[in-house]
Amino acid sequence: MKKLLTILTTLFTMTSFAGIEHAPPAFNVNGAKLVFVDFLRANYDLTYDYKSKSAVAKTTFVFRAHEAGYPIFDSVIKPFNVSVNGVDVEQGYTPVPGNVSSVRYAKTAVKPGVHTMTVETQILNGTKYNWRGISSGFFIKDLKDRMFLERYLPTNYEYDQYPMTFNVKINGSKRAHNVFANGVTRELGHNHIQIQFPAHYTASSVYFHLVPKRKFWRLHYTFTSSNGRKVPVTIYSNFRFRNWLFKRKTNKVLKELERDYGPYPHPSLLIYGTKLKGGMEYVGATATSNISLGHELQHMWFAKGLMPADGNSGWMDEGIASWRDKGHQTHTTPDYFSVNLAKHNVYTRKTDKRSYEKGRSFVAYLDYQLKQVGLPGMKDFLKGYFNKRKFTSVTTQDFKSDLEDYSNIDFTDDFNQYIYGGYPDTKGRAPAVEPENPHHPGYTEAEINSIL
Repeated sequence: MKKLLTILTTLFTMTSFAGIEHAPPAFNVNGAKLVFVDFLRANYDLTYDYKSKSAVAKTTFVFRAHEAGYPIFDSVIKPFNVSVNGVDVEQGYTPVPGNVSSVRYAKTAVKPGVHTMTVETQILNGTKYNWRGISSGFFIKDLKDRMFLERYLPTNYEYDQYPMTFNVKINGSKRAHNVFANGVTRELGHNHIQIQFPAHYTASSVYFHLVPKRKFWRLHYTFTSSNGRKVPVTIYSNFRFRNWLFKRKTNKVLKELERDYGPYPHPSLLIYGTKLKGGMEYVGATATSNISLGHELQHMWFAKGLMPADGNSGWMDEGIASWRDKGHQTHTTPDYFSVNLAKHNVYTRKTDKRSYEKGRSFVAYLDYQLKQVGLPGMKDFLKGYFNKRKFTSVTTQDFKSDLEDYSNIDFTDDFNQYIYGGYPDTKGRAPAVEPENPHHPGYTEAEINSIL
């Protein structure tokens, strides 16, 4: 009975906190305590008006505060109205300690418990209007601060996992629109669309691309997974032949990745074949060039099958994907002396751009270490690691702990030197200039508008 109670308590804790255990610590601003909270669910009413060429979002969160204080959320666009538990309140905006990012917060103290917050904003970024209709895409970046969902809509830090519902309405346009999204989509009426996203999604999970219905060539087919499941695949782009090129490569890469890590983990796959260099991954979706398609599909397991909890955890996904890009090399030692990929300020929200090259080299080194003690190597470890933590948010410490359990090797010194940057270079060598990664270059606003 005691063992059963322990298991039930653990399950209740995991369900109740849903990532809050990875939240940064509370901090004070002008004598007020600002606290990170646990979003339980969110409803987004997105209303686009074609005639006025404007759009607004009414966002309602139900959240749990685990300590008393001013509740933190974020929105790059300044809200024009905020209410907590039905009462209008002022909103604050402040840099976090260390000035590595900024957040918004409601200027009212809440007690521990469940509360409701409503935030109203304009939808400005990633939206354009022309003779065809309305195009709106929430395209994210991971190498720059505050470039996840908060760039477009109010949301929480990346540690938080919660279900979301989008209710999308387009007013003032007779042209039919539809949405490419990585959620359950239903057309409720003319230009009225609802999308429901699962409970394990974070601020870096949602794929949303609203377009006029006749825009883009679409290719629909099913991929037969290694477990026999039929996975619906949608590929869309400006050119029909591009879709067929993407289909051929998608099938080849998915078969390879399933051999390495097990069946494709998501209900469906959505691919936007863009003209831009590089790409970006979402849960079961990607906007990508053909060259970067393999890199982004790898992220369907590592980055979007299990998700980094913070900016100090993104190096793992890029390191793993880049390791595949280079043919799963094995190194007797990393090709660098010491670097900090995962010991930045705890409020950091972006991935270190050195994660591709340095992360890849470290994963190749770990592969060597595992094989030295008679184990199959990193592919075998990663398969078990993924199955254990599927659809959860993970940290560098989770990765290290599971790796040590798998290998019975203490990797503390290796992580201190190669991941946490704990060893100064006594030879005084200048740090190498990190080349721009071809897969995640970081699109400009003009480039994003060009693919809307």
